[in-house]
Parts: sequence; C-alpha cells; structure tokens
Amino acid sequence: MGTAGLLGVLSFHEGWDIGGVIRYGLSALRHRGEVYLVSVLSNEGLLTKRLDDVKDIDVNGWAGIACSATDDSVFGVIKCGNVDVAYCYEGQEINEGEICDIVLNGKAPGKSLVLLALTSNGHLVGYRSVDGRRALSLGAYGFDLAHMSNETAAISAAGGAVRTPVRPGSIIDISRYVVRELRAVNSDEDPKLCSLEFIYMSRADSEIDGHSVYAFRKALAQRLAARLRGRIADSTDLVVGVPDTGTLYALKVGEALGKPVELALMNVERRRSAIMDEITTRRSIIHLKVNPIIKELRGRRVLLIDDSLLSGLTIKEVSQILRHRAGVREVHVGIASPRIARACPYGVTMPPTRTLLARVFREDKELIKVLEVDSITWASIDDLTNTARDVGITGELCMECFRGGD
Repeated sequence: MGTAGLLGVLSFHEGWDIGGVIRYGLSALRHRGEVYLVSVLSNEGLLTKRLDDVKDIDVNGWAGIACSATDDSVFGVIKCGNVDVAYCYEGQEINEGEICDIVLNGKAPGKSLVLLALTSNGHLVGYRSVDGRRALSLGAYGFDLAHMSNETAAISAAGGAVRTPVRPGSIIDISRYVVRELRAVNSDEDPKLCSLEFIYMSRADSEIDGHSVYAFRKALAQRLAARLRGRIADSTDLVVGVPDTGTLYALKVGEALGKPVELALMNVERRRSAIMDEITTRRSIIHLKVNPIIKELRGRRVLLIDDSLLSGLTIKEVSQILRHRAGVREVHVGIASPRIARACPYGVTMPPTRTLLARVFREDKELIKVLEVDSITWASIDDLTNTARDVGITGELCMECFRGGD
C-alpha cells in the first residue's frame, strides 16, 4: 500500500491517440511518486510499460491509465476470467480477487482506497471507497475524452475540464458507448477527507470534492501566524519557506505577521523527500532542495516554515545548512500541521510510527535540541478543524495520524 497518483483517459471516438494526454497528465502527478506505469489499449490490445521517467512515455492508443507511485506494489496487470486488467490504486492493500470483484462484479472491499483499472475489452473503471478519504474526480475534454484522476490538477494538465467528484462508495464504468455509476456500497457514514491531502500531499492547484487546496493552505497559514504572533514574531527578522510546499505557507505567514519573506532557499531539483525510503537518498534530495542565498540570510533571525514534520530529517538538515553555511543567528520553526505521531493506517506513505519524531519526543524542548533550532510552533487540531470550516468543508477531516496515543 502507499501513495500514488492515478490518471485514466478514454476516447469516445475513432482517431484519437491519448499518448500525449497521458504524458501531460502524469507530469502533474510526479510529486506522488517516481515509479511510473502506463497501460494503453489500442487495436493491438493492452500494452503495459513500467518507466523511470515521464519523458520516456511513448505510447499510442485510444484508452489508458497511468500511475506514479513510491514503489511497484500498487500497480500491475492481472487476469480476471478471460479479461486482462491493468490497475493502479492508492490506499490500503488489496489482492487480485478484490480487484476483479471491483472491476467485473461491482463489489467493493471493506478497505480505504481509490482504484483505476483498464480492461482488455475496453472499459475504464474507477472506484472510490465509501469512507471518502481518498479523492477521485471525473473530467472530460468536450465530448471526445473522459478523464479520471485522484488529483484534479492532472485532469487540467491533460487538457480536460473537471466535471464532478466521484461519490464515495461508487464505481464509475466508462466504455465508448456509455458512462455508468454503480453504487458498490451504501452507507449512512459521513466521508472523512484526508487532512494530509489538504496540508501537503495534493498539489496546491487541485481541488478535493470541490474544495480548493490552495484556499485551505492560505487559511491554515493565517491560523499558524496567529500562534506565532503570540510567541516568537518579535524574535525574527524574516520568514523563509522550505521548498516546495512550505513556500506558500511562508508567504501567507509573512503577510499576516508583517514580516519580509525571502525565497532564500533555492530548489535545484524538484523532488519530494518525504516519500523516499532511504535516509541517504532523502538527505541528498534535501540538499538539492535547499541551496541557500547566503547574502540574504547571514546574521539574520529566521522563521523557517514547513508544511509538516515526520522524521524531522528535513528540518534538521535545513537548520544546519542555515546555521553553518548561511550563518544565520537564530532558527525558529513553524509547522503548518499538528504533531504527526502515528503512521497513517489508510496507506499514506510516511515513515513507520516508531520513527516519527513527534512520537519519539513528546516535549517540544526535546525536539528543539534534536532539531538544533531555537523554537518550534505547531498548528493545532483545532486550527485544522476551524480551517476546514473557513473554506466550507462541512464534514470531518480524518486526523488519525495526529492522534498518536500509546
């Protein structure tokens, strides 16, 4: 199980080649994983390729699915009866029988996930589990193409228009002749959207069930700024964001506090370190992400903003870079999420619970020593709840990872 980006495209008419559409759409999902699978359907049948780079996509067909993942455990090709099925999913692990039940029989497993599948007999199938933690949206390019993705930004990047979220508990079955919605599960339970998707996983230009991720992050930054204002605002000279996802928070925190914001950590290579497994690889990626502009930083008291803190490796590495390479006087940290003290039980890729820094060190004074910073301030669970209300989310957010317990 794990984090993945999913995209499906199907042409209703002859003459369309969806290879370029897949390439552009998958480019918008690279932040969700760096292992890629593309499966296309043409007159020659179902063709599947595993790729190491989006630039390598060179496929032709009239329907296809594409997946960006942290590893290859969430995609593949299986046999369901006499039908070949290419699939990709995000969320809790499912087996081949459960995939076949979704695709052919309209039966849903009791697990939290979204799935896209492409069948050799010409069906593009999407499934969103009834709990609603994972997003899935339906889009179109006029009357020519149908799109499905777990990020609306991928539909837009592929040239489509987002039409509607897929309802939790639904299966969407698209062929050249019909678009059907099947209710795989009926439940009175209210869906719980994933907090982490709003905080850092999704692209800022995506929407989740019609709610703007960008607007959510702006509102959350305002609430983080209110906490910082009462604690350390007078002890800092400027605000700096950790690229990439910390930058928007930094801009809005600085605006709210009346502090200058400097884009003083330059991103040499756009890759997401939080989804990497190997420590050495993650450290290398962090150093590529945070090349400091020393003249803007030397001798200053810096308020460093990031979206979240998992293992603490990013903040620790950045604080050392700021102190030892850039010569800053102080490093104060603001985190736009509550303390993450439990690995997600629903399949978001993150380090094991035992390695989460907020789980290992329960007191901020301990964290400050470990991270080599001067202070740390967190958004709270109440801040998340109130931010959701600010942007019009009426249901609850899933916050299991913040409720660490013992």
